[in-house]
Amino acid sequence: MYDFTPQAWEFPVESQPVFDQLGNPIQGSQAVVRTDTNEVLGVHGSRYRVLSHDDVVNSLMDAVKESDLSSDYKLKVKVIEGGRKLRGEILFNNITIEPAVGDIVQYRISFFNSYDASWSFSQAADGLRLWCLNGCTTPMGTGRSVFKHTQSINVEGSAKKIAGGLDTFMNNRELWQNWMSVHVTDHMAEAFFKATIAKTASRQQLVMKTNEKQLENLLAIWTAEKAQLGSNKWALYNAMTYWATHTQDLKNPDVARRNREDAIAKAMKHDRFENLELEGIF
Repeated sequence: MYDFTPQAWEFPVESQPVFDQLGNPIQGSQAVVRTDTNEVLGVHGSRYRVLSHDDVVNSLMDAVKESDLSSDYKLKVKVIEGGRKLRGEILFNNITIEPAVGDIVQYRISFFNSYDASWSFSQAADGLRLWCLNGCTTPMGTGRSVFKHTQSINVEGSAKKIAGGLDTFMNNRELWQNWMSVHVTDHMAEAFFKATIAKTASRQQLVMKTNEKQLENLLAIWTAEKAQLGSNKWALYNAMTYWATHTQDLKNPDVARRNREDAIAKAMKHDRFENLELEGIF
């Protein structure tokens, strides 16, 4: 898991004008400045509205309280790249499902924000698989909201999505149990990876090729997961979530994890994933 630092998101930021080399203000431009260090965290156009990390965290906490789901929860937040990006999660300790005996998934709200425009403010309800702390990424993310930095956060709307996402999360128990009955061979797993998260474009962007190193890594993870969970769709799914959450050895692990989670969500909409049931059922 992340090494989250409490209250690291609570630093002052403000919008300041941008000047050219002659010292004249550049019309239509503004900089987001961290005023305790005078570091520029991002440069934007005139319509950009600063949405502070502190406001994001506080609004989500207000939304959780308003949703009245549970009082037994834990907040974890991490700031990235000197405060440019934020990733957080709210874990509900007493809201869990158990697709298989001993395989417990915990209800979670994930949220993101940035000052450099790389990440919009977004929230999504999903699951945290406690077996090895994999995040369970779903295709759309239940209860998902995405806000541009020209909008105000709607706490009431966020609370409704948090509460509504719980219904979908609880129903995932049956979905994941069904996945356990869908047989997946090594050949099927390899074909799926080649068509999705191990696929890479050529320089001409016309021919799609396979990232052989990534494919080898994914197949090794698949082998380990199927040894624990069986040769099934649930193991294939967890191979992907393991791959997404284990980025600590990469140059920018937080950005890599975010990109991989998005790649998984896209891959789960692919015909090869949706039609695994047609290829082989126990």
